[in-house]
Amino acid sequence: MRVYVGLMLLVAQTTLTSAPGDQYFGKLKMSALRVRYETMQLRKRYETHELLPEQTEHLLTLTDDAYQDWARRYPHDPWLPSTGFNLAQLYEELPGTQARDRAVALFVFVKSHFRTSSYARLSRDQLHRGVATKPYPSWASEKQAATPAPAASTAPTRAASALPSATPQPSPTPT
Repeated sequence: MRVYVGLMLLVAQTTLTSAPGDQYFGKLKMSALRVRYETMQLRKRYETHELLPEQTEHLLTLTDDAYQDWARRYPHDPWLPSTGFNLAQLYEELPGTQARDRAVALFVFVKSHFRTSSYARLSRDQLHRGVATKPYPSWASEKQAATPAPAASTAPTRAASALPSATPQPSPTPT
């Protein structure tokens, strides 16, 4: 009986501290599950070169916004440490100082808010090793150069020609 009561208290504590599945966060109104899923998908799409670094960073910033809202409203949710750590790792892979600074901020957040979690230890280790600013990847430069620039005008234009057109044109008549 005592084990059952202890288990019920554990379930009650988890339920009170965890974000409900139908609770939505951030500008894009993402659920906690969606934040986790998007983080994994963004990593996959970036690593397989489906997204350029700036596209990944833009989408990751929106996902991070939902994560921050989630952490503010449910600060004891047990999924927050792993999700924050995964967000930080993806930011760390992106080029530029903004991504680097965001990675450091998330590692510090996880380390300081979830001190007893294994992700706090991993975050401390990562901060101790240092988070370097990554250069812009060569594959992204090549992909960006290969992408055709949009045309200035979408209306079809007729090229000027010195030769007369094959179809006769009506001559203007004075009225």
